[in-house]
Amino acid sequence: MHPDTIISRNEEKFMISTLGNEVVLMDIQQGHYININPVGSTIWNKLSTPVSVKNLITSLVEEFSVSPTQCENDTMQFLQKLEQHHMLKIQ
Repeated sequence: MHPDTIISRNEEKFMISTLGNEVVLMDIQQGHYININPVGSTIWNKLSTPVSVKNLITSLVEEFSVSPTQCENDTMQFLQKLEQHHMLKIQ
């Protein structure tokens, strides 16, 4: 995924539930689900509107005490997981 790629969350075939500060997403058709921790929940919430990967990472670096490199690595892993489960819209 390129830094200029525009992404947003794909909510069309998922049930979304918030449990405390975590989010659980369930694919209605496949039956698999993903439990998202508080940082992942923050990312998921930021994906409610289309955003570039670069701007997403920049906003996370500003919000959390994390180095840009660490934030990019962790965010890209998380986005790949969402993409594997078809939970992202990529433009």
